[in-house]
Amino acid sequence: MTVDADPVEQRRSPIGALVVFYLLSGGVGLVYEVAFSKYFAFIFGATAYASSAVLVAFMGGLALGAFIAGKIEHALVRPLLAYGVAEILIGAFCMLAPRLFAGVEVLYVRFAENSTSTASLTLVRGAMAMLIVVVPMAGAGATLPLLARFAGSHDPVRSRQILARLYGVNTAGGALGSLLSAYVVIPSVGLAWTMRGAASISLSIGLLAIVLGWSLRMPAELSSRSGDDPHVAPDAAAFRRALAIGAGSGLLVFASEVVFVHILAVVVGTSVYAFGLILFVFLVCLSLGTPLATWLARRYGPNALAIGLVGTALALALSSVLWDKIPAVFVALGPAVRVWRSRELVRIVCSFVSLFVPVVLMGTTFPLVLRAARAESTGADVGRITAANTLGSIVGSLLGGFVLLPHLGSQRSLLFVAVSYAVLSLVAGGARRTLATPARWAPVVGVGLLVLALPRWDLSRLTSGANVYFDAGVVPKGTLEWIDEDIHGGVTTVVLGDDGQRTLFTNGKFQGNDSDEMRQNRGLAHLPAMFTKGRDTALVIGLGTGTTTGTLGAYDFRHIDVAEISPAMVRAAKTTFRGVNHGILDDPRVHVLVEDGRNVLATKKTQYDLITVEVSSIWFAGAANLYNKEFYDIVSKRLAAGGVLQQWLQLHHTNRRVVTTILATVRSVFPHVLVFVNGHQGHIVASHTPLTVSRTHLFELEKNPRLKGTLGGEHLLDHARGIVLDEERLAAMIADSALELDMPEQDFVSTDDNLFLEYATPKGNVPGADDIPNTVGYLASYRTKLLLLAHLTF
Repeated sequence: MTVDADPVEQRRSPIGALVVFYLLSGGVGLVYEVAFSKYFAFIFGATAYASSAVLVAFMGGLALGAFIAGKIEHALVRPLLAYGVAEILIGAFCMLAPRLFAGVEVLYVRFAENSTSTASLTLVRGAMAMLIVVVPMAGAGATLPLLARFAGSHDPVRSRQILARLYGVNTAGGALGSLLSAYVVIPSVGLAWTMRGAASISLSIGLLAIVLGWSLRMPAELSSRSGDDPHVAPDAAAFRRALAIGAGSGLLVFASEVVFVHILAVVVGTSVYAFGLILFVFLVCLSLGTPLATWLARRYGPNALAIGLVGTALALALSSVLWDKIPAVFVALGPAVRVWRSRELVRIVCSFVSLFVPVVLMGTTFPLVLRAARAESTGADVGRITAANTLGSIVGSLLGGFVLLPHLGSQRSLLFVAVSYAVLSLVAGGARRTLATPARWAPVVGVGLLVLALPRWDLSRLTSGANVYFDAGVVPKGTLEWIDEDIHGGVTTVVLGDDGQRTLFTNGKFQGNDSDEMRQNRGLAHLPAMFTKGRDTALVIGLGTGTTTGTLGAYDFRHIDVAEISPAMVRAAKTTFRGVNHGILDDPRVHVLVEDGRNVLATKKTQYDLITVEVSSIWFAGAANLYNKEFYDIVSKRLAAGGVLQQWLQLHHTNRRVVTTILATVRSVFPHVLVFVNGHQGHIVASHTPLTVSRTHLFELEKNPRLKGTLGGEHLLDHARGIVLDEERLAAMIADSALELDMPEQDFVSTDDNLFLEYATPKGNVPGADDIPNTVGYLASYRTKLLLLAHLTF
């Protein structure tokens, strides 16, 4: 079909089919992004540096694809067929991707073992990520320029409207993909089949596009057309401004997205579902910007872009007053909203209320910028704009995470972005010679004055953790004594209670304190230290207040590594909680690694006599990676002969299937497993060798004054008296659970593929879930009177 197609052919336009294709393409594209991110987190770890390396690889691939497509589009006479080929390349590569990750992991470990700095390790991660994502992401980046080439030739009068529509439906598809992948697809079929299913859709889209585009030939050269814009076609200067605004818009959208996710993690939640719904809301709002952009263009013509940018600036500033009010909504609705689905709906509504106006206005910018594509080179111009926007996105994500948040904090970062949008409107305003006029600067001055007049957030209320259990939090009337924000650990706070107790929080979730939790934290060190056959090297995963590490320091370990993902947590342990951990981080035997604990084990060659894992909750996104079978396989390789693993067991807000799955997963790797309940905390101790301890040896250890000082008048044996399960009793408990739940025993295993624990544990944070008495009750029912004696020697 040529541009002179007859009316019958016009009625058979393939644009409707392309809208469906691109909607589905956006959906599977977000599924790929979520799945790839999880695979990379298993290999590289979940630190901000690792995530940023992956993001740069993703966005770099998109920019590369857009750039290449823009360079070659003029020579394509069948651009729709080329689009189909791009979708097939994406689908074919993603179909194979789950198998490729095993090879990437081997390569990464080999390189990472020899890396000497965070910078070199980040470069290795970025290079490895690029190996996997360059083909699918370049294919995805090429799709819009290829469709722009087709639209520009097939329907030059409406080409810009078609482009905006395609961009909007693709973004909406991404929103749907993020929601379905989080709540339905991955929890139901696992990562590998999710990838295969999404790849099948990409392959189908590609084949249908090839069939549709085989006979649709476009002219290789286009004459100059004005398109549907009633004004003069964009000139070279206008296009250069569009490129600058496209890059600036990408930077500001991604910088604000980083800040939004950071704040929403505090006020809405940090589960895997919360991050899925946040992305869904953000993308839905962006997609709604497309029809608004069309209306602005019709209503305000060449001024539409500047008006949209100023509107975004004002909306960002004004909506910022809502953020510290959201926790009160969770507290107010807590008594009425008591099931998981309803509470997720509350999170979605709160996210929409916070993001709707500013993000919809953000979503007007890119469709309006696309209108600057010149009719004689539509595909090439769209490719350049997309590449510029994507490269700006890379800069924005790094700027938001590593510069704005740690230096300005959440509120001032948002307001900085608001003022930046107002400044960007100056570029959209036209010729440089008019910059000196007061009218051009009025929006910038107005937004700046508004920002200065806005009230500061109530940080105590903002960080209360009301979203966790829909209540006022652990310390409802405490005083916020210390706060630290960064992209690594979110918002870390220390709250001083009325009773003088200091409590440590991450994103409003309890991490430890300096009083009643200390005995439990010390047990995380004492229990494994009793059973280990050697005391040369130890690894602590999760620093918290540092109490566990300080307790290990009382033993005669020669070397203690501490893996902590959050620098803010390290600062809190060094300062506020220095007293409870006895200044252990200044001990020359202790080495703090600001790194993901699983990645430390995967990449370090050290053999540890003791590994203790101290996480605050399994339902935190990514925390369950330390409870999957693959993690225990890694631990197994890094334990020295006679070495012991200790892991915290969540007893509250859970259910029998979750607890059974945790214990069965450990047992699938370690033949010797003991389970203890001390107070309201559970402990798992596992090893490849029988777990026995000599009472004489324990009494000898207690002669050490420093160690005795950590016992609070008790004996080491008192920590072992809470034993409830050993190998035999655990086998009986798993068998009973299989009968009660009508499940095969082998299904009680959480893996990196099925991700059962990551998706099951957040559903327990509601009234009616098993709490500590329920969980302890059925665990203790398997205990026998002589259980402890069976593991003691004299």
